[in-house]
Amino acid sequence: MRDGRINLAKEIGQDLLRYKWLLLLAAFAIGSALLVIVVTQGTRQLTSEYNELMAEQDRLDIEWRHLLLEQNTLMEHSRIELLARDKLGMKRAAPAEEKLVMQR
Repeated sequence: MRDGRINLAKEIGQDLLRYKWLLLLAAFAIGSALLVIVVTQGTRQLTSEYNELMAEQDRLDIEWRHLLLEQNTLMEHSRIELLARDKLGMKRAAPAEEKLVMQR
């Protein structure tokens, strides 16, 4: 100390060395806070992605049900018979016109 002046940098350095456990504790607290922020952001992103995937699954389930209904409608015998009659000009054979083919 010359002329009654205190070297501020030296005093701060001595205080930091004297209370290094507090400095370490503060670093851990700041690191923990940053880790909480990173984990929270990651969780939000994953939750958003999960919700989008669930909406896509619902959409695909609805589309699957509609396709099953359409398949069942197209496979009905009455519809097939109607299409054969109207588009192909087919008709049911009379019993006298029927021929039985047997395997030898």
